[in-house]
Amino acid sequence: MRFVRGVLSLVLWVISIPVLLVALARVLPFDDVVPLPQLAAFTPWATIAALPLLIVALFARRWVLTSLLGLSFAGFLYWMAPFFLPPDTSTAADPADAGTVRVMTVNALYGQADAETVVRLVGSQNVEVLSVQELTPDFAQALTDAGLDDLLPHSFTVPAEDTPAGSGLWSTTELREVEQQRGSTFAMPSALVDVGGTDVRVTVVHPYPPMPAETTTWHTELAELAERVHADTTTPQILAGDFNATYDHASFRDLLGSRFLDASREWGAGPAVTWPEGSQVPALLALDHVVVEKDMPVSDVVSMEVPGTDHRALVATVVVE
Repeated sequence: MRFVRGVLSLVLWVISIPVLLVALARVLPFDDVVPLPQLAAFTPWATIAALPLLIVALFARRWVLTSLLGLSFAGFLYWMAPFFLPPDTSTAADPADAGTVRVMTVNALYGQADAETVVRLVGSQNVEVLSVQELTPDFAQALTDAGLDDLLPHSFTVPAEDTPAGSGLWSTTELREVEQQRGSTFAMPSALVDVGGTDVRVTVVHPYPPMPAETTTWHTELAELAERVHADTTTPQILAGDFNATYDHASFRDLLGSRFLDASREWGAGPAVTWPEGSQVPALLALDHVVVEKDMPVSDVVSMEVPGTDHRALVATVVVE
């Protein structure tokens, strides 16, 4: 019997260790060391796994493991609860109001996304600003052929052939003072957009993914982007794209700082998971974001499937004034 209990205890520890490691990765104030970014991304799912493991450990009288799982679960609840708390007003803003802007972002997966679906979503969701990552010349032309220019006539595109480096920005209003993030592996263009008489700088975001051999590159590109956007203290900003990071990554939270908010987290309908849509498993991670100034209310933040790509599109209404 003692042998059986020992085996069960060992199995329980083995199953619990990944959850404990995720909690450790989440609580650390840095994530530029492998495997921290890979682990922290699974915080929402570790939260779900922690509760039954905690109950089993408690009834099995494994007090050390119970304590560790209890602390981890408390941390998970603290980190995840804001995603499910609606804002003071949960009423959706009217995208037709002059002071609001409906923003959509989609990663086109080497230009393989279905262009007609993207354009159809732009129309049905009343999108006024569109951010596209992994834009190729062929996909840019496919969007034009599908009628995107009729809905969003102004654009600034940096397409790239056969690589994920291309990006593009489309708008219903003129794009002014266009810029391109220097030093980033993938194009991250930005421009001023008029929203009800207020100039807002919209940036397409797409840092290098945190692959084990490229974690430093990922962290550096997010840090450089943070430096760039925080340096402009006078212009309201919106960032939209594939951040290759979840809210649980310290690098992403450093980008937000005390100035910016993640629209999905502020809307309070749970994390808007967007990747890896269309694979053998459903979307698990919230890698795509619309980031806004902390004084910009958001509403109606939803993710939507786009055939041909492994990312869901993310749409949000942002109240600028």
